Amino acid sequence: MQQRADSHLAADFNYRQLEIITLLGELRAADVRLSTRVVELDQGLNQVLRADSIVVKGDWLSAAKNNLVVDEVIAKDAQLTVAYYGKGQSNLHALYDAAVAKKSFQRASSPLIWQVKKSRLENVVLNLFDQGEPILSVRLANLELPEMHADDTANDYISRILWPVLEQVITQAMFGNSDAVVDIGRLTQFIKREL
Repeated sequence: MQQRADSHLAADFNYRQLEIITLLGELRAADVRLSTRVVELDQGLNQVLRADSIVVKGDWLSAAKNNLVVDEVIAKDAQLTVAYYGKGQSNLHALYDAAVAKKSFQRASSPLIWQVKKSRLENVVLNLFDQGEPILSVRLANLELPEMHADDTANDYISRILWPVLEQVITQAMFGNSDAVVDIGRLTQFIKREL
């Protein structure tokens, strides 16, 4: 898995413990770290995901080598860092673009069709940075991520994640109902640029 992340995603994937339960179609990992290698970002901002545990469930062990279906991914006690370094450019974009680009390099007769139906981060800290500067940091009890598949673009998918979360955080911050730390000025500039 570490070699695949290295060669297919240009990313570093580390874990302390990994267990595959074939009867249940589950993969369980503890102390997980996933980092990109974007040269415009420092090492800390390249760390996209950190989680105490991750469970992956689905039909990813099937004999069909060109079809990868993940029914559910659950990350617990996690930190998700989205670090932008330019318009439409972030560590998350780099990771997603690498996953989608892999499809285009495969033979047309057997392209990889992949899909992640449900993803949930429990007890997650979401950090958003722009040009190395923090915009917001918020702890959420649950963050449900939308379905993802090989036909998505990075911008489409990240918009489906980021904009609803930003809207929720801004609304909560305006009414004083949030433990979020938000730089409203930088957030406003970020939203204007990215829209």
